[in-house]
This record gives sequence, C-alpha cells and structure tokens, in this order.
Amino acid sequence: MASRSSKVLGMITVLAMTGMSLTFLAFLIDEAGRNGFEFVLAGLLGGGGFGWLLLRGPVGKAIAGMLEGGSSAEDPMLGVRLADVEDRLQEVSLETQRMMELEDRLEFAERLLAQRVQADGRER
Repeated sequence: MASRSSKVLGMITVLAMTGMSLTFLAFLIDEAGRNGFEFVLAGLLGGGGFGWLLLRGPVGKAIAGMLEGGSSAEDPMLGVRLADVEDRLQEVSLETQRMMELEDRLEFAERLLAQRVQADGRER
C-alpha cells in the first residue's frame, strides 16, 4: 500500500509533466500561428483533448480522491482480512477464557493438596 507522501510525489510528477507538455504545446501553437490559423486551432483542440483525457482518466480520479481525503482504490482483500482478524480475535478470547478456567482448576487442586497435607499433619 502506497504511503501518502509517495502519492503526493506521484501527483506532483504527473502535474509537472503535464505542465511541461502544455508549455511545449503552447510553443508549437505559437510557431504554427506564423504558418496559418488552422494549425492554431488544431493545437488548441489537441491540448484541450489532452487535458480532458488527463482529468477524466485515472490520474484525475486519483487527484480527486486525494482532494476528498479518501483513497482512490479500495483494497479488495480488506473485507477478507478484517474477517480473518475478527476470527483470530475470537479464537484468542476463547483461549484466554480457557486459560482462566485452567488457572481456577489449578488453584482448586492446590487448595485440596494443602488441605490434605494439613490433615496428614494433624493425624500424626
């Protein structure tokens, strides 16, 4: 599971790469503007399409999830792991109860032995 700092670093990297590519696209549009208006429109449509794909795709969803404070992808095994931990906790609880019963039995046996030793000491 990725830590929050690595997610932030990944988001910053993706946004930096996007900024660099949009800067390059702006440079191409500027150069294409000297050759004709059609190239400017094509560049703007390409940049808009790139931005739309970026923000509507998994990167945009990940950014939205981070801004909302939730995780973008839930662990599919989380429910199974939680059920396993609850089962283990119940087993530990049962074993603890069993140990307490054994301690009570041991105390009872010790008291019986102590009474028997005292009774043997009185008879002599």
